[in-house]
Amino acid sequence: MRKNLKLFIFTISVMILSSIALMAQDMPIQANQLPANAQNFVKSNFANDQIVYAEQDRNSYKVELASGVEIDFDKNGNWTDVSSKMPLPTQFIPAAIMNAVQAKYPQVPVLEISKEYNSYKLKLGNNREVYVSNNGQITGDKLD
Repeated sequence: MRKNLKLFIFTISVMILSSIALMAQDMPIQANQLPANAQNFVKSNFANDQIVYAEQDRNSYKVELASGVEIDFDKNGNWTDVSSKMPLPTQFIPAAIMNAVQAKYPQVPVLEISKEYNSYKLKLGNNREVYVSNNGQITGDKLD
């Protein structure tokens, strides 16, 4: 009886862990399955670029464009991270953030931007990581 109970508990545990692992995996999706906010963001800011890959996990989406740009979105389709090896367009970055970065590093391209809790982290073409608060104050700057 005790041996059967241990086997039963072990089997149930394996089944639960397997189902959790399956739910956490990234699943490829079609571009038209992205939230409307995400689709609009790509169309507005990367109009001449095509989505070549999209995936969804429990709380987020990831998109790769033909140019090599990678964009992460939250579950509502709001961008959280945008990165590329080439300079990014900056029209989607809040003006206060761009003004602060351009004042300190004029003519240096943005290669990556991430939304943090109360700030943004930008990686620039001069190998600098710049942290800027939501109101446009540079709060950190380091060589990456």
